[in-house]
Amino acid sequence: MIAKQVPGDEGKRQAFVDSLESGEPALQPLCPGIQLCTLTLGARQGLSLQIAREALQAGQLQRVLERRFEQAIAFAGCFPYLDSLGALVIWHALPASRSAREQAISRLLSLANLEALDKQRTR
Repeated sequence: MIAKQVPGDEGKRQAFVDSLESGEPALQPLCPGIQLCTLTLGARQGLSLQIAREALQAGQLQRVLERRFEQAIAFAGCFPYLDSLGALVIWHALPASRSAREQAISRLLSLANLEALDKQRTR
């Protein structure tokens, strides 16, 4: 599967990051079956990249787990798991600063090998 961006989503990343600052729940679809959203685990609010089971590439879970542990420093704070619906979720605690949030989003996408969906890297 080749990830394609949702048409007309210019400025949505900025709006998503803005909503993170407000503390409100936030959701940004990136392409069919792939989204960024806020997700609270225990008492910690975080960011999550969610890839629906239907959108997972063959071997993607294995590659994510391998990269997470082979490049432990680069992906520190990223926690991949499968949810009850079989979606791949990669969670990261919500950083305090805007720039750290942007970096966390980029790291989540990079870990899933979805850099093509990272608008910040293309700027």
